[in-house]
Amino acid sequence: MVEVVAHDPAWSARFAAAQRLLVAALPTAVSIEHIGSTSIPGMAAKPIIDIQAVVPEVEAVLAELRPLEQLGYVYRPLVFPDDNQHLFFARDTAGRRAEHLHVFGVTSPVPAENRLFRAYIAADADAARRYEAAKRRAAERHPDSRARYGAAKEETMRHLTAEARLWGNGNGEPEPESQSES
Repeated sequence: MVEVVAHDPAWSARFAAAQRLLVAALPTAVSIEHIGSTSIPGMAAKPIIDIQAVVPEVEAVLAELRPLEQLGYVYRPLVFPDDNQHLFFARDTAGRRAEHLHVFGVTSPVPAENRLFRAYIAADADAARRYEAAKRRAAERHPDSRARYGAAKEETMRHLTAEARLWGNGNGEPEPESQSES
């Protein structure tokens, strides 16, 4: 079920707990960061923690999935089939989706784009309002389908991403975060 709920301050603590475990499971990670709507203070979101890890080589992660599997992460190879620098894992807790883990190679441009989008939405109240409204509409229209939910907010996402790029060009792109930051 797709559900967008009011911001929960516990999301930061949930990320921090996951991050501590992931540091051990992905010892070569350059960064492990909280991304997505749950990382933005005050933003309504699906209560699923989105995590981005950047590693030197995604092939090394694929070669040794056991540490992530032991934490309950399930590799979903067909989610981003056209991007060989993007691995996707899902983790459920008590029968509900709890986390999405996106693992990127260091050469992927996506982590920087995710950081920029997060920073823009956190900094611009109007952009945050439009993003939240699009998510709520999409969830109301498509409560049974994550795919249709994502497609329903795609146009707004495209516009906001373009705005974030323009904003980033004026303010400078955020620097990568270290593993100890959230």
